[in-house]
Amino acid sequence: MAPGVVGVMFAAGRIWDAVTDPAVGYLSDRTRTRLGRRRPWMLAGIPLLLASFAMLWSPPRALEGAALGVWIGVALLGFYSGYTCYSIPHGSLGAELSRGHHDRTRIFGLRHVTLTLGIISAFVALQLVQNAEDPRLAARTVVYLVVPFAALVLAVPPLVLRERPEHQGRGAGSPRRVLGDVWRNPHARILLAVLFVEALGGAVIGVLAPFVTKYVVERPEAVALLPAFYVFASVASVPLWVRVSRRFGKPRSWLVGMLGTGLAFGATVFTGSGDLVYVSVLLVIAGGFAGAGGAMAQSVLADVMDVDEYRTGERKEGAYSAAAGFAFKAAAGCTIALTGLALQASGFEPNQRQAGAALWTLKLLFAGGPFVGNLIGALIFRRFRLDAAEHARIREELDARHAAQESDR
Repeated sequence: MAPGVVGVMFAAGRIWDAVTDPAVGYLSDRTRTRLGRRRPWMLAGIPLLLASFAMLWSPPRALEGAALGVWIGVALLGFYSGYTCYSIPHGSLGAELSRGHHDRTRIFGLRHVTLTLGIISAFVALQLVQNAEDPRLAARTVVYLVVPFAALVLAVPPLVLRERPEHQGRGAGSPRRVLGDVWRNPHARILLAVLFVEALGGAVIGVLAPFVTKYVVERPEAVALLPAFYVFASVASVPLWVRVSRRFGKPRSWLVGMLGTGLAFGATVFTGSGDLVYVSVLLVIAGGFAGAGGAMAQSVLADVMDVDEYRTGERKEGAYSAAAGFAFKAAAGCTIALTGLALQASGFEPNQRQAGAALWTLKLLFAGGPFVGNLIGALIFRRFRLDAAEHARIREELDARHAAQESDR
C-alpha cells in the first residue's frame, strides 16, 4: 500500500480515537454501577480491542486494493474505539488511586514502565514478522500468542482494583459546561498545549524509527534495535526522575526532560549510513530524558484535576484524561498523515535504496519533529505555576471540605 494511503488511514483512526475520547471520558464520569464509574468501560473495551487487533494483523490473503483498504480501515476504527474505552477510564482510575502529590508520580511512572514494556514487545514482534520467510504467517502467529495473553493482562485492573465510593455521583454536568470548565482552568490550558506540541513532533519517532534504521543507517536487521534503545532508556530512567521530581519539583524536572529529549533528537540529523552506534547513543540519551514526561505528565494532570474540584466541586478525571488524550492523539494523527504524504512527495519508494530528497526528508522529520516540538513545549511549560506548595494548599482545602461534609452526615 502507498505510504500516503497508509498515513491517511492511520491518521483517520487516530483522529477518530481523539474524537471519541471526550465522549467516553464524559460518560465514564457520570456512570453509576456497583462496579464503579471506570471498570465497566474497561471490561467492555477488552473484546473490541482484541478482535480488531486480530483483524489488523491477519487480513485474508485474498484481499487486495480497495478491499484490503476497507478491511484495515474498519479494523483501525474498531481498535481505536476499544482502546479509548479502556485507556481513558484506566488513566482516570490511576488519578483516583492516591491524592498524594508525589505518590501520583510513582503510580504513573509505573504505568509508563508497563506501557513501554508493551511497546518494546510490539517492536520485537515487528522485527520477527519482517525477518520471517512468510510475514503473513508470522503475523498470524503473533495474533495467536498476543490475544490470550493480552486478555488476561487487561482484565487485571478492572477486576482487582477498587474505586473510591465517595466519587460516585460527583461527575460532570452537561458536556458543554465540562468543556468550559476544562478551558477555564489555566493550568489545564498550559498542560494541554504542551501535550499537543510535544505530540506533533514526537509522533514521528514510532513511525519513522524503522525507516531510519533501514534506509538512513542501512541496517535493516536492526529495525527493532533503535526503538528498543529509546524505550529501554525511558523505562530505566523513571526511578531517577521520580527522585529528582521529589527534590526539585515536577514542573522543573519535566522541563529539563523536554529540553534534553529535543536536543538529543535534533543531533540525529547528522546520522548517515553505518552510524548505528552514533544514533543508538543519541536515542539512549533522548529516552533517558523522555522518562521525565513519562513519569510526570499524567501525575501533573492528576494535580490539575484537583484544581478543578477546588473550583467546581466535581470529580472529572474522565473529562481531563480525555482532553489530554484528544490533544495528544489529534496531534499524532496530523503528524502521521503529514509524514506519509511528505515521504510520498519526496519520491520515497519502499524496499529500495533512498537518495536525495527522500533521504533528507526521513532525516529531517525524525530529527526535527521532536526537536521543535520539545523546545516549543518547554517554552510554553515555563508558565506553569502549579507546584507542590500550591497543590498542598488546594489539597488541604479539599480535605477540609470532605471532613465537613462527613460531619454533616
